[in-house]
Amino acid sequence: MLSLVITAIPSLTANECVGSYLALDPPFNLRSFELYGNWFDNSSSMTLAQAGNYKGVDGIKEGFQFIFPSSPYIATVGRLRSDSSFVSFDAEKRSCVVMNKFHGRIQMSEMVGNELFETAFMITLDWRFDDQKIGDTNVFWDSSFLGYLFSALLSTPAVDNFVCQTMRDSCSDVWAANDLTSLGECEAKLAALPLAEGDEFYFDGNTSSCRKQHAAFAAQNSNHCAHLSFKPMADPKGKFKCQESAQVPISALFSDDELATFATFVAEVGLEPDQHWRLSPCQTQADCPAAGDVEESAAYITGGHYTNNATCVFGTTTKRHLLFGSMPVTPKAGVCVP
Repeated sequence: MLSLVITAIPSLTANECVGSYLALDPPFNLRSFELYGNWFDNSSSMTLAQAGNYKGVDGIKEGFQFIFPSSPYIATVGRLRSDSSFVSFDAEKRSCVVMNKFHGRIQMSEMVGNELFETAFMITLDWRFDDQKIGDTNVFWDSSFLGYLFSALLSTPAVDNFVCQTMRDSCSDVWAANDLTSLGECEAKLAALPLAEGDEFYFDGNTSSCRKQHAAFAAQNSNHCAHLSFKPMADPKGKFKCQESAQVPISALFSDDELATFATFVAEVGLEPDQHWRLSPCQTQADCPAAGDVEESAAYITGGHYTNNATCVFGTTTKRHLLFGSMPVTPKAGVCVP
């Protein structure tokens, strides 16, 4: 006689779910790219509304590498503050969502003029308790920062040249398919494209910003070469990128409460509601980093260092982004400039 044994799955509480995420050893760290295989799997995904969706361990890794010194555009990323908080628990799916908020100081690479500034961003992680993996990761960068990044920092002849050199030297089939004969011709075509679309600064469509992002990928991974093409071209997975924006609504990724929580964090670190970046403020020269100074990080030893001296300058009122928001007659503080 056959007997059927049914093993009940123990109930799970929100505290147990979040506790298992917080107990990760080593703890989850966006910069520990070598450990991404421990935290993500092929069903994991990462989405930035303006840039699109990245799937699987390698896709997520490439997406996050773009905002750290692994990018050709970035030299240093110091973490000034980070906060974590519980968002929600799904008993049926046996998963919980955790929010991480970051305030950091970034020094761009020499290609981008060594610009030094502060910004803030937020991620939410869906932690799957049973297989101890992160499912969906959503990233929030305010459009004010994305506009600054691509319009003020990455819109330079040096960056345009990098994109076109990458296409010519690392993606020769794409270069040939676009009938390009010189770097100057390529750079002119790139400059003629819009930076982004809409008020939210969607740059995953037929934009120069999309190609600047994917040039950083293509320099290391030829699977991204097709994404640099001015003509529609499928990549090895049959996907077309940098041609049509998915226009993912911010509301599809974050609730009003989550955005309000982040807005409070932004205010606490001294950024304006409509400008989620500023040049790094200073009262004395000691507030500005010098070449060789270790990146700030309270929780981790990053091994990174600032690569360029910054000088505390007072009284400069020629650029709005030297200040904290709308320009007063006299700056509230000095700022660190390369």
